[in-house]
Amino acid sequence: MSGKIRVGVLGATGMVGQRFIQLMDGHPYFEVVAVGASPRSAGKTYAEAVAGAWKMTTPIPAAVAAMIVATCDAAHFVDCRLIFSGLDASVAGAIETAHAAAGRYVISNSKNHRRDPLVPLVVPTVNAAHLAVVAQQQQRRATPGWIVTNANCSTTAMVVPLKALQAAFGPLRRVMVTTLQAISGGGYPGVPSMDILGNVVPYISGEEEKIEWETGKILGGVETAAVA
Repeated sequence: MSGKIRVGVLGATGMVGQRFIQLMDGHPYFEVVAVGASPRSAGKTYAEAVAGAWKMTTPIPAAVAAMIVATCDAAHFVDCRLIFSGLDASVAGAIETAHAAAGRYVISNSKNHRRDPLVPLVVPTVNAAHLAVVAQQQQRRATPGWIVTNANCSTTAMVVPLKALQAAFGPLRRVMVTTLQAISGGGYPGVPSMDILGNVVPYISGEEEKIEWETGKILGGVETAAVA
């Protein structure tokens, strides 16, 4: 529809990509005009690519169902102003960078750019002001495009009350955290997941570190002159 922001979805056949598509169905500001996925899905209609694997509780939006899936190469998204990326971290970094370099706005769900001091790591109710860093990113990388990321799921839930505590009482000296997480957020089928029954996995590599430094970045301030 004319007047809406034209959107491309990367990793469109996965769980995160499906959620992006579901959320933008009938959206007042966004219109999905392109979908990208792996080469094995490219060339199929979106409905064919997710046949038997659509995990959302609502039907595939009709307009998206008929779209032909492309690979995630930036050249296939020339009609898009905004990119929502649900790509796996194993491939997201270079692909998202290429889209930003092509002048597009990239909202990333992956971890690849979260440590980059020029990339805002945003939980909107907590640190929307960090979006000011986008101007520095555009200037230093000489492109109108940019990348903004979300945080780890555990971090996102935690920083909302921590921000309120910080505002009320000042800097937080110590936070004790326990997370209880699902077997997978990747949409894996039920039968293989039965392997976890009777087991407890007390440690997930990388989770503690992500929560620690992401929280610090989100609750910290912005000094644009010091951004490297």
